Amino acid sequence: MGALGLQDVSKPVTSDSIVSLGALSELTGFPVDYIKRELLLDGDDAEDMTMEELRKKVLAYLDSNI
Repeated sequence: MGALGLQDVSKPVTSDSIVSLGALSELTGFPVDYIKRELLLDGDDAEDMTMEELRKKVLAYLDSNI
């Protein structure tokens, strides 16, 4: 397991980079279940997603809470 907050800077983050909800949870302090509920993600199949998918979910969340 890598250290939190450290990133591999040898290659840039792209839209198809994979984001782990577990790592996002550890970095933000929000439980994985809370992140899934707020972003309307379904079940256990949504543990990993691309950066582009995460951006779309977050933007939809922000738009719905204006």
